[in-house]
Amino acid sequence: MVQPAAAPDFSFSPERSGRHMSQLQHGEPGLARWERATERHAHPRSRTHSDNSEATSSTHSAAYLSLSTESHNYTMQEFALNHFRKPQTLLDQTHGDAKKAMASLVQYTKAPIQESLISLSDEDANRQAVESFQVLMQFMQDQPKPRGKNESELLYELLRLCREENLRDEIYCQVIKQVTGHPQQEHCARGWSFLSLLAGFFPPSTTLMPYVTKFLQDSGPSQELAQKSQEHLQHTVKYGGRRRLPSPAEIQAFLKGQAVRPLLIHLPGGLDYKTSIQTFTVSMGLLRKKGWRRWESCGIGTAPPPKSPAPPWPCLCAQVAAEVLEELCRQIGITDPQEMQEFALFLIKKEGELVRPLWPHEYLNSVLDQDVSLHSRRLSWETQLHFDHPTYVTTHYKQVLRDYLQGKLLVSPQANAQLARLAALQHRSQTQEDRLSEQDLLAYLPKPLQRLVSTSTIKNLMEQELKWMQACSSQEAQISFIEAVSQLPLFGYTVYVVLRVSQLALPGPSLLGLNRQHLILMDPSSQKLYCSVALKDLQRLHLLSPLESNGPPGLELNYGSADNPRTIWFELVKAQELKHTIAFLKDSGTASN
Repeated sequence: MVQPAAAPDFSFSPERSGRHMSQLQHGEPGLARWERATERHAHPRSRTHSDNSEATSSTHSAAYLSLSTESHNYTMQEFALNHFRKPQTLLDQTHGDAKKAMASLVQYTKAPIQESLISLSDEDANRQAVESFQVLMQFMQDQPKPRGKNESELLYELLRLCREENLRDEIYCQVIKQVTGHPQQEHCARGWSFLSLLAGFFPPSTTLMPYVTKFLQDSGPSQELAQKSQEHLQHTVKYGGRRRLPSPAEIQAFLKGQAVRPLLIHLPGGLDYKTSIQTFTVSMGLLRKKGWRRWESCGIGTAPPPKSPAPPWPCLCAQVAAEVLEELCRQIGITDPQEMQEFALFLIKKEGELVRPLWPHEYLNSVLDQDVSLHSRRLSWETQLHFDHPTYVTTHYKQVLRDYLQGKLLVSPQANAQLARLAALQHRSQTQEDRLSEQDLLAYLPKPLQRLVSTSTIKNLMEQELKWMQACSSQEAQISFIEAVSQLPLFGYTVYVVLRVSQLALPGPSLLGLNRQHLILMDPSSQKLYCSVALKDLQRLHLLSPLESNGPPGLELNYGSADNPRTIWFELVKAQELKHTIAFLKDSGTASN
């Protein structure tokens, strides 16, 4: 039996359709919000800001680089004129002198600020703004570090302050100010490296965004890190930015110049795919290697640096699950974006303690640690299968074979000819000799059927099948096996074993099949369909804890309409995985529609 647990729920409502329902914030897509920002010259985030700040995915995010400049020049001076505090000395000057004084507000200063650059109504935010500027100067080595603090602690402190939404615009303005016209190239380089890192974590407000974009565009031809910052900002807009601060190990890797980390993805059947994921930005170690000390000046309005050689590393944007999955799909011969969306990366923590699919816009650097492994498998089977790549064939074969042998693709124990043919195809796919014992045969049969079938009968039929398959290659046998099991009940579903269901007296464990449209419950012996729930009708998922100390948990589903609400719960060992997978499939199904 199960009872309610204090676990996070997934709630689904119409306005949340097509987005991550529980863990991600919901706002306008980045491009739409920025287009809206160009139509109004509003207060930036750092005032009494209540904007939904975190930009979410936009398939056309690159379009922000061509912002209209008809009504504004989008220079930082223009932004400062509208949103910075106005010193009294500035108000007392003539127009020409005031313009020069205004320009100084967005240029390097060797003195720490005494109040925020942007007019902040909150005193606590103003205090934090002064603190962030001091930490920035310490990180850029314009001020001495406090005793006992190292570079990584300063960098972490800056990013921690940026978690406060009402400070992000302020900190963007502070670092832009300090890299503009900075007289010391190495110190300037450190400021640019932080700006590049900041752009990969947090976006500025919709008001400040066009000014930051223009600043990076104008800096780009002579400032390699400005180009990197643009790439990181595009990445942040497309995928929403990092939601967790980097670990101490990741910060140390950044400071030491360790730009990549290896990544191993486990595929069905024991196959492994090895790749690398990259850190957020150009590391401090790489900056030193690239000769920044030769620069005579940094920032807008100063002499450009000598042209440096092409960077010896690839684009160092942090990779999200969708990017790694696309890379993996292309390696096995998948080029159709629709088919790519039918695959998922699963995160397995420790020994199956947590199993869940990664959302496409999750940053892998935020979820990977020593206790985590990544596994890839196909979750949906709606697009036409094609067998034009050997690894494509093998990975699909291994996945459906595993489900078949576990008894998740239903075959009647009386279907001797069918069982014999599927056994023969498995045998031929391994290029084994035709002779085998009845004991060997058991390895080719679904585990739940091994005591229910006549192995001698199936063995005789299998030997006949093998004679007809003598000219069949290993890969042809795998393809034929996939095509044969694709006709079985529950093919195309992710299948879970359910022990108990509310309001139903089950004769024994049943099979729950899940795809992007619905979930179904079926008796494995009679293949009788007990119930079906459309995912579009789901309203809420709630994890239930077991009543017995060693019992399995459960999952409660609320579905139906307001006029006809319904509830059902399932008791199963993999209740938590089922909860996450339902939410993932419902979201991806809504998005694809």
